Amino acid sequence: DKTKEYVARRVAEGHTKMEAIRCLKRYISREVYTLLRNQNRQLNSIPITA
Repeated sequence: DKTKEYVARRVAEGHTKMEAIRCLKRYISREVYTLLRNQNRQLNSIPITA
């Protein structure tokens, strides 16, 4: 599972489990924000005709 691997990698780097989970949340937030921003740009580029 990618999530467990990510957290395990962060813990191996010296982070506590809570810090690793915080990093994971930030990573997810960045990914979701990028997806939403790109989708919004696509929607705004469609011309509106009356």
